[in-house]
Amino acid sequence: MKYFEGFYVKCVGQRDSIAVIFGRQAFKKEKSSFVQIITKEKSYSVIFDASVKNIFKKKPFEARVDKSFADKNCLFLDVNTPELVAKGQIIFGEFSPIKYDAMGPLKFLPKMECKHSVISMRHTLKGQIELNGEFFDFDDGVGYIEGDSGSSFPQKYFWSQCNDDRIGVSLFVSAARIPYMGIRFTGTICVIHFEGNEYRFASYLGARVKQIDAKKLLIKQGKKQLEIETLDNKEGLPLMAPMAGKMTRVIEESLDRVVRYKLSVNKNVLFDFTSNRAAYEYSSMNSKFS
Repeated sequence: MKYFEGFYVKCVGQRDSIAVIFGRQAFKKEKSSFVQIITKEKSYSVIFDASVKNIFKKKPFEARVDKSFADKNCLFLDVNTPELVAKGQIIFGEFSPIKYDAMGPLKFLPKMECKHSVISMRHTLKGQIELNGEFFDFDDGVGYIEGDSGSSFPQKYFWSQCNDDRIGVSLFVSAARIPYMGIRFTGTICVIHFEGNEYRFASYLGARVKQIDAKKLLIKQGKKQLEIETLDNKEGLPLMAPMAGKMTRVIEESLDRVVRYKLSVNKNVLFDFTSNRAAYEYSSMNSKFS
């Protein structure tokens, strides 16, 4: 067996940001679970052996590793190791789900390298977290939760997520080089909540990735176009990612990149804004397929 599963719980306060990843991995007979935490300045990874209790459910949502967990009500941390002492609780408001599964009909395909899910595009936050004696406040904040499962992260991918209450936008976007049944293609999934509407870009809806690199992602689908551009060169912080079920790949993520987002429909610009609190990942392994 080569398998991983994880949930990404992102919390953004008025000043502080944190993302907590609850995950588990299996490679042949090797099994373990983990909690990864990233802030704007530091990242941590704690591995637990197979004997530690873990729960991973989409409906009703629950992600639990040892004493720490996230569910529809809150994020609760209780980690005590020589490298990391994490404790505290953030209360969640009502979740904002998407209209239907992020994978669409692709969720039925077997043996896909990675499948994506969205638990909540946006929910309110209240509470505090303490990491190694440093306090992070999330009162009047906003949260986002997604999940991934499969065997490996794509060799090449662009991912970003942003909630911007100034103009009422919640979005996530992922574009990746995807292998399946001996072929490779560049696919994409994107969901945007804006002014009471849900806009979706997806390969299964005819979306095409016109440009993908560390600086820019351009997606077109019919008369809709999404442009995403990174406007700074800030380096990300290391996180572990799966390769064939094992958390042996190192990727980099930022919670405070400066990113511009522009959505157009029929050449009419619905929004064009820049956030300095965007979550961002870009990774491209050396490969003839990159």
